[in-house]
Amino acid sequence: MSYSWHPYTERASYYREGGLHPVNIGDTINDRYQVHNKLGYGACSTIWLVEDLALKRFVSLKVLAADVSAVSSELYVARRLKSLQEKPDSHPGREHVIQIYDTFIIQGPNGIHHCVVTETLGITLAQDVSEFYGDGLQDDDDEDNEHPPPNITKKAAAQVALGVAYLHRCGIVHGDLHLKNVLFYSPALQNASLEELTKVFGKPVLGPITPQEDRRPVSPSLHLPREVVVVPPYRLPLIEHCLSSPEDIHVKICDFGEASIYKPLPRVENPFTTRMPRILAAPEIIFGDITAPAPSMDIWALGVLLYMIIHDKSPIFDSEYGGEKMVVKWMAKLLGKLPDKWWSRWAERSEYFDDNDVHRLGDKEYVYNNIGGLRAGENFSEDEVNAFDGLLRKMFRYEPEERIDAEEVVRLIPPGW
Repeated sequence: MSYSWHPYTERASYYREGGLHPVNIGDTINDRYQVHNKLGYGACSTIWLVEDLALKRFVSLKVLAADVSAVSSELYVARRLKSLQEKPDSHPGREHVIQIYDTFIIQGPNGIHHCVVTETLGITLAQDVSEFYGDGLQDDDDEDNEHPPPNITKKAAAQVALGVAYLHRCGIVHGDLHLKNVLFYSPALQNASLEELTKVFGKPVLGPITPQEDRRPVSPSLHLPREVVVVPPYRLPLIEHCLSSPEDIHVKICDFGEASIYKPLPRVENPFTTRMPRILAAPEIIFGDITAPAPSMDIWALGVLLYMIIHDKSPIFDSEYGGEKMVVKWMAKLLGKLPDKWWSRWAERSEYFDDNDVHRLGDKEYVYNNIGGLRAGENFSEDEVNAFDGLLRKMFRYEPEERIDAEEVVRLIPPGW
């Protein structure tokens, strides 16, 4: 059956055998977690604001779809991380990775679902914050007022690097480092009452599940929730919680849906696959030359992420609709010719480069002098500009073994960030 779609919620068709677990406001999951609101959604999982009835606190609960649970390593990565977070560790990156509280498995009408309980975080780095910083009208003449100022983006970039260093120390490759997987942390959310959290997240917004044909509510089904719960795209009180004190900005890495517990596995014939967006993917991923997850692929993605944080979400390897050939084109444009093993296999190379490997736009020297994209001035010193450029160049080495590790990234982050 086809269902009508409510904006800002998952599709009802995702609730099927092998799909999402039907969760309703007021449900108690695993005899411990009472559902109060929805925090996020997708085809692979739903995320809920729940009360931990045993410890009398509000936390976040992620429920994976059954078919995802069957193949994902997220539960096992979360368990590894939880066990390490329970041990003393002075690494500063520990404070920039989401805190895991609990993991468990439930069985429902749509299958077996892995569940992860964490602390509750705020907005993502991808959140539109124009209404908070500007007038919300997207006026091009005033666009500088619509984005987080450099004192915030610098801190966020440095903290993300620390978080990745901690994950690698724990033997975990994140595998999906992007803006939506880094969230702001607010201490005020951790011990808040339900009344206080309702002021921040709002009351649950419910909508009926209706067939596409006649728009009348469907008959109750074990496979479906009673109603859909809408997640508003813009929760201004939550944004204010996260951004109102620039000196206290704190971000954390979350979502381990593509993560792996790193082991130096021998090469195998079947290539490693990942759903990482191509604008973030290292060349060995794009060309299918990686057989196991490795920290070096996180380093490349981290370089892209740092650039996007500093440059208001603009990717360094720009690509319309994430097209692979454009990503590779910009790699070559910014970093120089790819190694022959990939250059010769790049089918679309002739669209951008001639037989002498000269860019068809006429650039004899098509490698950019400053890939960091910063200019010295009011917001960035000359030292910061040079340091950021030098850092990215060490992260964007074509050969994985030549990239610096995460601890070196932390060391090379411009001082004061």
